[in-house]
Amino acid sequence: MSISGAVAALLEHASNNALVPLGCAVPDPGLLRSQRLDLALARMARQHGAGHNVYSPPRGEAALRREIAKRSMRAGHALSPDDILITGGCTEALMLALGAVAKPGDTIAVESPTYFGLLHTLEVLGLKALELSTDPIRGVDIAALARVLDKETVAACVLSSGFSNPLGCAMAEGDKRLLLALLAKHAIPLIEDDVYGDVHFGRERPKPFIALDHGKNKLIYCSSFSKSLAPGYRVGWIAPGAYAQRVMERKLAFSLSTPVLPQLAIAQFLDGNAYDVHLRRLRRVLEENLGKMVRAIEASFPPGTRVSRPTGGFMLWLELPKHFDSRALFDEALENGICFAPGDVFSASRRYRNCLRLSAGHAWDERMDSGVRRLGQLARAQLVS
Repeated sequence: MSISGAVAALLEHASNNALVPLGCAVPDPGLLRSQRLDLALARMARQHGAGHNVYSPPRGEAALRREIAKRSMRAGHALSPDDILITGGCTEALMLALGAVAKPGDTIAVESPTYFGLLHTLEVLGLKALELSTDPIRGVDIAALARVLDKETVAACVLSSGFSNPLGCAMAEGDKRLLLALLAKHAIPLIEDDVYGDVHFGRERPKPFIALDHGKNKLIYCSSFSKSLAPGYRVGWIAPGAYAQRVMERKLAFSLSTPVLPQLAIAQFLDGNAYDVHLRRLRRVLEENLGKMVRAIEASFPPGTRVSRPTGGFMLWLELPKHFDSRALFDEALENGICFAPGDVFSASRRYRNCLRLSAGHAWDERMDSGVRRLGQLARAQLVS
């Protein structure tokens, strides 16, 4: 697996403000409205800057761990503050989890397509990716996974518990229980990525795997505030369970601690109902954005284009005819001032060349609408030629 070059190039273009931002899975700062959070951080820096200009405790600030533990109850799983370790976003959490359960050369089972950042992490750690057949609505094919586990040696399984990136699929609760039973039978650890869990459009938040497990599996839970509140703060967390000691050793070796001020600012923001009010508005706006993006796609992309219908998050996965080349479209789109994510970066074997991912995380305006429509026109022209 070699994907680091493609990931670096994509992220470089996705951070270019001159391009229509359809490529990066980061919400628009204007949608996040983090002024209150930023003011809390500035006030703490002004009033207690010297006291907070220190290393955080190894597990992270107690105030933040308490707030995360309280919110975990709402998702149906009870955690104590001591079960939680604060990380530099979910990326560090996943890296710590993988390092705790696997060694270079081991095989990790992942959804396919899956988030290119996870593939990059596997590559850096010297791990192999085993791509699991994944339905855009139901998630991982459990029967196919069972056949794989009967034949292959797998060190761990990494799965999203809701609104996976890029498909946006969310497994039904019954399927999650079946998958947990299958992994328990084979004694395979599950690393759960729940970074999009708070961005749900239904009445109830999907229950994560950890809430359905009841201690039967070797399960490591990872999440962050990057998709719902503060991507620039880089604050995530991990509940490593039985792997707590291994995760702590790696955290101390890799980054020692997480910056204090962002942790305390988020803890203060969570203490009350400000985060819940923020989430209700954010979910409504993102759901509306996805609807508008789907209508623009239907009006402009080639006939036969298939589009995902996620019930959370802010990603759309598009599938075009088999001979379509999203990598060629990517190069042409950049020349037209548009950035998106071509499908091949979501696969260790560089599959899905006829697919692409669009992000609806930015405020919907004329620029976004015309960017999607122009991209559709370029796709039509490629198929004609």
